[in-house]
Amino acid sequence: MSYYSNFTILLFSLAFLSCAESCTRDSYSRNISKKLFPSPPDTTNMYYLVNFTSAEIRESAINEDIYLDDGSLRKKGLSMIPQDYDDFRFQNLDYVYWKNLHSIASDFRGTTIRSANCNGGVFSDSDFSFADLRWSDFNHSTMTNCLFSRATLFRLHINDSKLEGSDFRGANMFGVEAHRSNFRNCNFTNALFKESELPDADLTGSIAVKVKFIIAVMAGAKLDSADFSYSDFTGAGLEDATFINSRLINVDFRGAHLQYADFSGADLQGCNFFAAEFVNTNFSNAINIPEGLIPLIVDGEITGVFAIGENDI
Repeated sequence: MSYYSNFTILLFSLAFLSCAESCTRDSYSRNISKKLFPSPPDTTNMYYLVNFTSAEIRESAINEDIYLDDGSLRKKGLSMIPQDYDDFRFQNLDYVYWKNLHSIASDFRGTTIRSANCNGGVFSDSDFSFADLRWSDFNHSTMTNCLFSRATLFRLHINDSKLEGSDFRGANMFGVEAHRSNFRNCNFTNALFKESELPDADLTGSIAVKVKFIIAVMAGAKLDSADFSYSDFTGAGLEDATFINSRLINVDFRGAHLQYADFSGADLQGCNFFAAEFVNTNFSNAINIPEGLIPLIVDGEITGVFAIGENDI
């Protein structure tokens, strides 16, 4: 057999092994995606922001009595001495000073708690549905497993707080400041996060379908194993953020800052990266990568500005 024949066989073998390894990695990523997200993204029966919710729905949700485990009604809460299991519905708690206080498993549905100081508080398992918490401070607070659905959290400060397992569906979180906060396994479906600040926050395992993160600051955030399908990160600051093994179907990253971001193992079906900025952005083992991005990937990474829109692919 000639030298050229041996060389050709060697090249073919290397190409075959490379293709087989690539196919194995792609199959592995798809299996992870199917395991994490066995069902399609749910866009049905979504909660809408409170200003788009009818007065009838709002009143019905707030007026319903929710009993304690022993079947008794909650005691009416006192703003000066908040206690666990209190009922604060229909009260005005604007400007309260509840620093380092606690009101666990309490009912705040429809309550106004504006410009309040609740830093260092403990409010786990409480219901803040339809509540108005704008401009309040809940920094360094514990608010795990709370209900914030359709709440107004405009310019709320919740830096360094624990909110894992909470429900933010349809919440107005415009301009929320949540540096380094823990949002693991939360539900943000159809929430508004425009101009919010979540640097180094942790949203691992969360559901965030059809969420607007427009111009949000999320540098260093952990967004792993989460479902962000149909969400909008236009112009968002996502430097050093990680989307490892996340589902990102039809997500808009136009003009996003993705320097050193990590999309390894993510599902990028239908994503729009027009004018996004890349520097060593990791796409290793990602699946359904937009065709226009593939030629730019070198050793699993992209550096540069993507100048091809979805209509050009």
